Amino acid sequence: MNPGRNILLGLVLFVLLGFSVYSVFDPDRPHRAKTHHISTGQDSLKTDPWIVEIVPDGGSLFGIMEKHQIPLREIATVTYQFSDFIDVSTIQPGDTLKLKLSPSKDKIEAMTFVQEPTIRHQFIVQGDSLVYNEEKLPVQEEIKLLAGKLEGTLSASLDRLGLPNQDAQQIINALEAKINFRRDAKTEDEFQILAQLRYFEGKLIPGGKVLYAAYHGKKTGKHELFRYEDPNPKSVLTGLYGPDGKIVRSTSGGGVGYPLGSIHVRSKFGRRIDPVYGHWAMHQGVDYKASYGTPVMAVANGTVTEAHYAGGWGNQVRIKHPSGLTSQYAHLSSIAVRRGQSVNKGQVIGRVGSTGKSTGPHLHFGLMKGGQWINPTNLKMVASEQLTVIQLKDFTRQRDLIKAQLQQHLNPPAPVSATVKT
Repeated sequence: MNPGRNILLGLVLFVLLGFSVYSVFDPDRPHRAKTHHISTGQDSLKTDPWIVEIVPDGGSLFGIMEKHQIPLREIATVTYQFSDFIDVSTIQPGDTLKLKLSPSKDKIEAMTFVQEPTIRHQFIVQGDSLVYNEEKLPVQEEIKLLAGKLEGTLSASLDRLGLPNQDAQQIINALEAKINFRRDAKTEDEFQILAQLRYFEGKLIPGGKVLYAAYHGKKTGKHELFRYEDPNPKSVLTGLYGPDGKIVRSTSGGGVGYPLGSIHVRSKFGRRIDPVYGHWAMHQGVDYKASYGTPVMAVANGTVTEAHYAGGWGNQVRIKHPSGLTSQYAHLSSIAVRRGQSVNKGQVIGRVGSTGKSTGPHLHFGLMKGGQWINPTNLKMVASEQLTVIQLKDFTRQRDLIKAQLQQHLNPPAPVSATVKT
């Protein structure tokens, strides 16, 4: 055998044996292997930083956020600014809230709120402020004439025609001011609805506009309603009117009007996280968003019982009404009435401010009955103002346009047949 070859093989075996012994006794080997395994796993997994929650029945944004152990002060600060952009009275079960938290989980960095498939409200938290962006997806709109006969309730009849409940309620609320359905409505009464309906990906979605509504019955007679749309998107004047432009007033709820010319709810009646103190508390009224100095109106005829500065309420006016209700208007910048004075519905009694315990200009509106605070939104409210001469002229123009659209649907033009010459 070749001696040189034996020496070479011996050296190779010696090196291999040395590596084997080192790998057995190397104290860092298990640690390096374990660390390498974990690092590889982290690189391969991508975690979603967003928390997704669906608003439950009877739930609120406060409860959703508290569930994730976000500090109450942080919740109060963010939700208060959130309500500057979103009317909180429109939040419904089924809406989606997405939250992105800081690494420490005690701060909200971003939010997305989805009320319907076509609109996404996006927020980024920068310091003590929210940066807002609205994303809208394309929606198809179509004006349709829906006609039928009463079978059961008007609500059920409109539902059978496929009109979304939210849109149908506009019609019912307006016609109830003209018709006693319980007493006078009869099966086979006829109705017509001209509505601008909304579709997304081929499906009918809420949020359409009722342009025209007519009801004709043996006992009720015929009633027509036309839509008037005020340039202010939050105006209380936008709604259904009689052919002469008169405001349709409900006979229920003691004739309660709106305290402001436009309505945007910042905070509802009930339990909430107080924006000043940052803890759970009962909110005894409704907070409406409004600019400093906006006129505040009495919601019904009555007598002023308080008109003074009242601690946390700031400048406050209270009015006792013949119905037994007492209305409250708080945080006013100025007061325009005095105690004992009689006021009429729609009369200016003060102006919006931020006096007392307040985080910014708004109107706190409360209603009291039998010494107890009650939810103001349980009452049907109607516009306190009458249409001005200019608004009435605009209504007439809009009504005539609706009449023309109605005639096009009632009497569509006959199809034109092409004549082929030979």
